[in-house]
Amino acid sequence: MLFYTLGISVAAEKESLGKTPKPLPDDPARIELLRLQIFLDQAGFRPGKLDGLSGEFTQKAVDRLCDGLGIPRGKMPDVSHIANPYREYTVGDDDAKWVGDTASIPEEQEKLKALLYGSLWEAVAERFHCDLNFLQELNPQFKELAVGSVIRVPDVKEFLMADVKLLEKLRSDRQLAEKQAAAATPTPSPAVPPQPMVAPFDLSKPVQVPKPRRLAAATPDSTPAPTPTPTPEPQRRLVLLRAERLIEVYEEDHIVACFPCTPGSTEIPVPEGTWKITGNILMPYFRWDKSILETGVRSEIAYNLPPGPNSPVGIVWMGINRPSVGMHGTNSPDRIGRNQSHGCIRLANWDAFAMCQLVKKGTPLEVR
Repeated sequence: MLFYTLGISVAAEKESLGKTPKPLPDDPARIELLRLQIFLDQAGFRPGKLDGLSGEFTQKAVDRLCDGLGIPRGKMPDVSHIANPYREYTVGDDDAKWVGDTASIPEEQEKLKALLYGSLWEAVAERFHCDLNFLQELNPQFKELAVGSVIRVPDVKEFLMADVKLLEKLRSDRQLAEKQAAAATPTPSPAVPPQPMVAPFDLSKPVQVPKPRRLAAATPDSTPAPTPTPTPEPQRRLVLLRAERLIEVYEEDHIVACFPCTPGSTEIPVPEGTWKITGNILMPYFRWDKSILETGVRSEIAYNLPPGPNSPVGIVWMGINRPSVGMHGTNSPDRIGRNQSHGCIRLANWDAFAMCQLVKKGTPLEVR
């Protein structure tokens, strides 16, 4: 992988962009930054929403990529192999099936079968890890999208709700198989009390010399095949940097990924300390409790919201050993890192889905 020193840093460019009009999607500088964001996204060092504009999470992702590769910060990856950061996409039935009725208050949300996207714009933007305004900016010829619309999108690996449902089913099938195997295992017999040692010969008779056994001749086929050595599972740990609004993923002491997040709020911050992942549930139901959201204290007045990509906790809940606290998706990916959550750790759905495949029950989470 080739690296070069960028003549102007992402942070410095952000400052300059703040004083000038936003460049158009085909502006060379914006294309170059979108290439960089796509490269970082696919490398696991997530830059936040893709929009081709410089920002703090793009810079933080570049810095962590440098850390992971053991090179000084300030270098930029050569992304010239990404010839065109855009491609065409035809809106399909798979997008439309995740769009439906919406509601803005929990009393009405509880009555819905699922919390779906409110529009095809929203569904497609999330599919391509994309800023909603940017997607509309790329396609000004469309006021509304429809199945069959051919649009321009960032050329990134798609976040598919079909993949979420497939992984949910695989996990459910595995849990069912484990329960069935446990139920089929016979109950161990009670331990037999130790018996007196039996002599190898009948001592009431003259000692008998045991007859030698004939051994079968060894053949090449009788040699057991060596048992393959299983690949050890990576020992991962997470570090949440609250001030930087960033989750770092380590294997041993080597950083391998990072994700932007919204870590709690001033009133209900994510508590410092070392915690552990206790659950990892895809497409969760969400118990909406105003008291928990505002004070952290559970009440008896709550609403059970159905699952879906527009759930307040998005498509996954990764609980930790702290009541009512966990990492989860969101229905507002454009605001990650730019607003406050109710004491939990919020990620964009596409990032939360990647994260939930890197952790398991017992994975440490250090909050700093």
